[in-house]
Amino acid sequence: MANTIQSAKDFDNTPQGWQKRWLTELSAAKKAAKKWNEAGKRITKVYLDERDGDPFARSTRLNLFSANINTLKSMMFGNVPRVEVSRRYEDANDDVARVAAEMVERLANADIGKQFSYAIGQALDDRLLVGFGLARVAYEADFETIQHAPMTEYDQDGNEIELAPGYEEERKTHEAAPVYYLNWRDVLWSPARTWDEVRWIGFRNYLTRDQCIERFGETIGNNIPLGTSKRTFLKGGIEDDPWQKAEVWEIWCLEHKTVYWVCEGMDVICDAKEDPLGLKEFFPCPQFMIANATSQQYAPRADYILAQDQYEELNQVTTRITMLEKAIKVVGVYDKAADGVQRMLTELCDNELVPVDNWAMFAEKGGIKGQVDWLPIEEVAKALQILRDYRTELVNLLYQVTGMSDILRGSTQQGETATAQSIKAKFASTRVQAMQDDFARFATDLQRLRIEVISQHFDDENIIKQSNMEMTPDAQYIQPALQMLRERDAFRVAIKSETLAAQDMAALRSEKQEFIQGLSQFLTAAQPLIDKHPAAAPTLLEMLKWAMTGFKGSSTIEGVLDKAIASLEQNPPAPPKDPNAEKAKAAQGVQQIKLQGDAQREKIKVQGRQQEIQAQTQSDLVKINAETQAELKKQQAQFAFDSRENQRAAALDAVQGVTQFRRPGQ
Repeated sequence: MANTIQSAKDFDNTPQGWQKRWLTELSAAKKAAKKWNEAGKRITKVYLDERDGDPFARSTRLNLFSANINTLKSMMFGNVPRVEVSRRYEDANDDVARVAAEMVERLANADIGKQFSYAIGQALDDRLLVGFGLARVAYEADFETIQHAPMTEYDQDGNEIELAPGYEEERKTHEAAPVYYLNWRDVLWSPARTWDEVRWIGFRNYLTRDQCIERFGETIGNNIPLGTSKRTFLKGGIEDDPWQKAEVWEIWCLEHKTVYWVCEGMDVICDAKEDPLGLKEFFPCPQFMIANATSQQYAPRADYILAQDQYEELNQVTTRITMLEKAIKVVGVYDKAADGVQRMLTELCDNELVPVDNWAMFAEKGGIKGQVDWLPIEEVAKALQILRDYRTELVNLLYQVTGMSDILRGSTQQGETATAQSIKAKFASTRVQAMQDDFARFATDLQRLRIEVISQHFDDENIIKQSNMEMTPDAQYIQPALQMLRERDAFRVAIKSETLAAQDMAALRSEKQEFIQGLSQFLTAAQPLIDKHPAAAPTLLEMLKWAMTGFKGSSTIEGVLDKAIASLEQNPPAPPKDPNAEKAKAAQGVQQIKLQGDAQREKIKVQGRQQEIQAQTQSDLVKINAETQAELKKQQAQFAFDSRENQRAAALDAVQGVTQFRRPGQ
């Protein structure tokens, strides 16, 4: 019965009173959700083509609904998302905030693969099917027990004295902030018109007896009633589970900032805890992914319902087409008395003839045409063609209603340009852009909740260990970054829709090329200024750092720039040299080199002359020596000649003397 509660005082502030209140709240919420829950079950059967109990079980269905759902899912979720965390105020010199943001981003992306992707993927399936998708965050920690020995010392006599007793310490070994998918059948919330009016959200859990005892203790756990497969709440895929389980509702009440655990059949609530996660918005889940909700009632209405008439009519037309296709066959009737016609239709093979008695009478009756009458399939074929054309019209109409487009299925027209196809694709994508943005918002809010859990509950040691920031150039900023990490609203978290959908690699490369091109232009323009005024290099690097702030993946490069700027500030470059002095020095060097060259050339010339003189002298000496030798030889020859002449003259004189001494005849 609606509107049965007048005041909170209607229920005692006791475990019994809270149990009574929450059973009333759950009953009202189930009544409000009954309509869309029943619609969701029916839509799921249509998607899976389940026909049990369907009076039209023999009908033919064109499962275009399943194809559309799969196409939309492929468009919206094709990649493992990547979380982008940035400082709220992108000040280029705020290195502490930059390092804290990078630390959080590493933690958020560390385990985003399997569990997170599965959770948001299942939630997206539910959103596309029944119009409602949800997942939640949790905090989990593993502990180990460490035994500390007592503190003792020995007195002067050698007796051991206990100064402090031994004790046990529970230490965290691992912390995690996992994301869990919630089935659309296992979520209830207070009836409301908008999300802001939702007072509480309940999550249904199925617990075995052992799990109940472990969670709530022996007293409560043993008294919780267990359901069987006959219980209606088990319908929906787990009715064949052999385990008996309890249906326990975990209710997060925003009004009291308290979580209650309630089970039907109990006289008291199972448990209650005040704000276990300490989140800013209290709820452990983001705003629902909900379809076609209005300000009249915050409840989903599946997209299928808005186009169900077109889907059903399409199936009816398809069924009629199938029936007509079965009716198109070559059949007919013939005159039973015409034995030859019967044999022709049933017995003859190729190139055989049947003799006909009384041919004149047979011909008078019109021959074979007069004995056989075939089924008129022309009318059936015309009706079949009309139905096929009408089905094509229905499909196009369905595309208009659902927002699907032929271009998304890869079809095109002959002669259509690539630009025209691109324009069509962009126009078609705008029909589902709102849904894509809502999915990206949902994934972003989930990660924002995870980061809030990490910042509020993780120990510093685990944050440093899991982020591995000690191995980066920014290790000096870790401790102040951890302090900033504890602040709420210090960062901006984003998962963009294009990172969830299949990425356009060409567009991604184009973005990188544009960034590199801009960086190259900046460096080219800055180089002349650095050459002229080297002291301006740190300022230019600061400008480059400011320009890079906000780009994806730029936080690490910012750290490199910080080190470069610090190095330039500690070791400033030498002052620029006077270009005129350099020119004069260069000219002087050139002149000196020229003089040295001239001197060297003169030296070489003198050496050449000396060598020439020496060679000439040597030649003259050789010539003189040769002439002297020749003259000497000549003189010697002359002397020898003269000597012989003298000897001959002397001999002649002697002979003459003898001759004179002896006169002839003596």
